[in-house]
Amino acid sequence: MPGHRPRIRVAALALLALCANPGQASDLYQTYLKAVDHDMAYAAAQQRQQAAAEKAPQGLATLLPHLSLESGAAWVDREHSGGARRDKDNSNAYALVLVQPLLRWQNVIDHAQGKAQATAGEIELLAARQDLMLRVADTYFELLLAEDQLHTSREQVRSLGQQLDKAQRFRREGSGTENEVQRIQASYDLAQAEQIAAGNALRLQQQAMARLIGNDPGELARLDDQVAFAGPQPARMEAWTEQARAQNLKVQAAEVRRLIAEQEVEKQQAGHLPTLDLVAAHGRFASVGGSLYDVTVPEEKYTQTVVGVQLSVPLYAGGGTQSRTREARALHGAAEDELEDARREADFMARQAYLNLTGGLSQYQALQQALRSSQSNLQITTHAFEAGARISSDVVDAEQQVTRTTLQLARQRYAILQAQLRLMAASGSLGDDNLKRLSALLTRPAQG
Repeated sequence: MPGHRPRIRVAALALLALCANPGQASDLYQTYLKAVDHDMAYAAAQQRQQAAAEKAPQGLATLLPHLSLESGAAWVDREHSGGARRDKDNSNAYALVLVQPLLRWQNVIDHAQGKAQATAGEIELLAARQDLMLRVADTYFELLLAEDQLHTSREQVRSLGQQLDKAQRFRREGSGTENEVQRIQASYDLAQAEQIAAGNALRLQQQAMARLIGNDPGELARLDDQVAFAGPQPARMEAWTEQARAQNLKVQAAEVRRLIAEQEVEKQQAGHLPTLDLVAAHGRFASVGGSLYDVTVPEEKYTQTVVGVQLSVPLYAGGGTQSRTREARALHGAAEDELEDARREADFMARQAYLNLTGGLSQYQALQQALRSSQSNLQITTHAFEAGARISSDVVDAEQQVTRTTLQLARQRYAILQAQLRLMAASGSLGDDNLKRLSALLTRPAQG
């Protein structure tokens, strides 16, 4: 890798499932493997990497001998002024020519650039694979959340339907009011509309997943409701940002591009240097059927071998070499700026993911407490309603609060996992093994 930096080792996040067996199979990693075979953006990245890999042998080829077979033929008809003499002849030749560069500094730099371009292609393929992991995980968790929302909407419609039946019965019996019935009816109608929207959202998410993997995702493994999360280790933002500035894949790619631009400046400056080649040729030459003063010249044939060196000293090329050097220097400056921009972007992404993760964990704990409180409130309200101290719409409000908090908890669990993946991606440590470990948490079958 550029600069040969020692890799900073930062521990991955520890995630412990309380009620899930980590050894169980998970569909998340399998879904990602399907996307590897189907996603066109990743397929294009693979093709670009294969193209970049050819830069190394192309650079090496400029240092190796070039062998060619050359031939030619000529017909000459010369008529001298006054018509006193007319000559005709034809000749042909062919030769095997070998050229071995001995001193061409441009070619040496070409070879180094070719290897660097191949390395850049490998890094960019890793970045594309990492991007695919994030896209699959985002789509996977969004699909699970859409399933949660539809499941919640169905439960709300069912529960509100039961409460509406009770309110209508109480009104007929004289213990309820029309206003209470209408309040529950309004909530029931809204829940039905939300159920329709949730169904549409789920179908869209299923299509998004099918676009990634090429088929219907079917039933997905889910995250257990009782999963417990631990924060990032080390619990220091600067450790993650330092690694991100050094090991982020976009930073590594930018470092290679800067190196290539630096080599390009040197290569263009080498245009002022002499070149020296070894040249060897072996061929057969013939002059056939010529005439001189109307006298036929006999055919002449001979074989010749030539070995020598060819020195070329550039003196003036119209200012082109200086112009190309200035261009290369400007592009090197741009590569320097792009590298610093990549470092700043990696730093920001690591900070953002770290804060999203740590803040998300705190919010998750608060939502857990909010769920316990709303469940307790529902229990108290239900008992008060049964004792005649509260009306049925109060029970409906308490149930909806529990439902909303439960959905927020589910959303927050997925957000924590997404923040974990983005923190690892920003720091350059996201790989298949990390995705497998996270995937092992997804064990519970999908909701019906």
